[in-house]
Amino acid sequence: MKPFFSPALLLLLTTLPRGAQTDSVREQSPDQELDNEILSDQKLDVNGVLSDCTSHSHTSCFECVSTPQLTDFGVVVNSTPCRFCPETQECHAYGSLFDGACSIPIHTNDVKNTDYSKYICDAASYPHIASDFSNTDVDALEQWVIQYLNNFGGKKHVFPTYAGGSSETETGLYKMADTASFAVSSDWGSGTWESAAVASLMKAKSADYTMHLGDVYYEALKEEIEIQVFGKDKNEHQHGVEFPQGSKGTFYLNANHEMLSLGNGYYDTLLPSVSQAASFFSLSNDYWNIVALDTGYNAYETFKVINAIDELKETDAPQPDEVVKWLNETLGLEQACKEDKRGLIFMSHHQPFSDFVKDDAYLGTASQLAAFLPSDCTVLWLTGHEHEFALYDKTDTFGVSKIVSMSIYHRLIGNGGFPQPPQKPSKQTTLKAYDNRVYKKFELNSGKTEEYVFNGYFTMDFEGDQLTIKYYSVECASGSGGESNGTCMEAEGPSMTDETVLGTEVFKINKDTGSVELVQQDLNDKVLTIIAAGEEAELEEVLKERQRWPYDDGSKKGGWKSV
Repeated sequence: MKPFFSPALLLLLTTLPRGAQTDSVREQSPDQELDNEILSDQKLDVNGVLSDCTSHSHTSCFECVSTPQLTDFGVVVNSTPCRFCPETQECHAYGSLFDGACSIPIHTNDVKNTDYSKYICDAASYPHIASDFSNTDVDALEQWVIQYLNNFGGKKHVFPTYAGGSSETETGLYKMADTASFAVSSDWGSGTWESAAVASLMKAKSADYTMHLGDVYYEALKEEIEIQVFGKDKNEHQHGVEFPQGSKGTFYLNANHEMLSLGNGYYDTLLPSVSQAASFFSLSNDYWNIVALDTGYNAYETFKVINAIDELKETDAPQPDEVVKWLNETLGLEQACKEDKRGLIFMSHHQPFSDFVKDDAYLGTASQLAAFLPSDCTVLWLTGHEHEFALYDKTDTFGVSKIVSMSIYHRLIGNGGFPQPPQKPSKQTTLKAYDNRVYKKFELNSGKTEEYVFNGYFTMDFEGDQLTIKYYSVECASGSGGESNGTCMEAEGPSMTDETVLGTEVFKINKDTGSVELVQQDLNDKVLTIIAAGEEAELEEVLKERQRWPYDDGSKKGGWKSV
């Protein structure tokens, strides 16, 4: 996921008084004024007294956010509920000193919406609520800025490589059995109820190996990794979320959010927790070769004593020189589809191409890999970074600013745990299907709401020369999500045991060429948007809906993609 704030916004948010940030919520519509009149006439809350919030300072979350607050002038504003701090269990008014002491207070837009209040209070037992990561909510955006200013700046972590030798940890060449199972997610490390549900479903698969393709939020700091990956409780009221461990091994890939803290948390805290000496490796047997890549380390142009206010500039996410050397000298990638007829699977955080961005995605690594491989050597490439689920038909060439010739089955599985608003394609190349269902609608400050899609993961089962991949999403607690437009009810969260199968694919290896071939594809047309062959995207309407770029001409100047 990319940062979505500009230098001007950083300065604005860090200098704007909290009182000024609350003005927008004090604007009232005629309906809201009527609500205020009703509340003023009733003079009642759940305890029979119109609240100033402090009288509920040690009450339950539900009672707090179901209580209308008074302003300093003793009038009710917008039926605005009191706000609850999950860390301190304090109830307080918007803009109070307690409000500033709480990282992201729990709030609703309407005291009468008790169903949403129930969900949001249940979700608060986890480190984060999905709306904590919104780029339109004042509290959430403030946290992004604070994290960025506090942790981005200086020199990035040294890049660990393999020492050389004969063991797996010395070469990065890990072995797996010809029959092996995996459970994998990407962009999972949000610490939300929904990410906990994904972890629970993955754990139930009892896979030999588990893998995360990167992104722990906000910036993969040591404490964020401990709470949102290792499962350490955030405090006595909020319990941590643990990434499931494979019975034979667990692997973690590097990503751009890990590098927002200069890679220190990833390299010094996350990697030492598993038998993984570096951020790149291969895992192979007699039939298949999984190659995990590091697109995160060089995802930004510079970390050399950078001023955090300066614009953070992305690259096309190439591999470090050390990885290219390892691919050539240790892995022997140039033999793929030649002497080495094993099926080749790449895994990385960043995607090589996307129909959800107007221009290029990240061609750096793809260009490097294409130099090793024959153009007709078809590989499978599984990625994250974009927080959605999307499958592409076999793609032989891609790129906008430049063309890369590389035969790929691209599978985007970035829906692991980050809350992503629904998106539609901005162009049509080889996109086959995507999941655009709305999971829930979340209430933000200023009376706004934001919808998020379902989170999920996938499994891989190897049986000799056959690979079966199943794609899953979480299910609503009531079971309503496995249908078209199956938005969960306001009061409910995700099921920790039930899931929706999005699709199943079977791949085999062409024994003559070593290319990967898709031999079976079963997609759940009840939940997926499936694009018929030759169907054209309605670009003008899509681009207006998505508003992906802050400039009408689609340029990157001065802005950030909200990916």
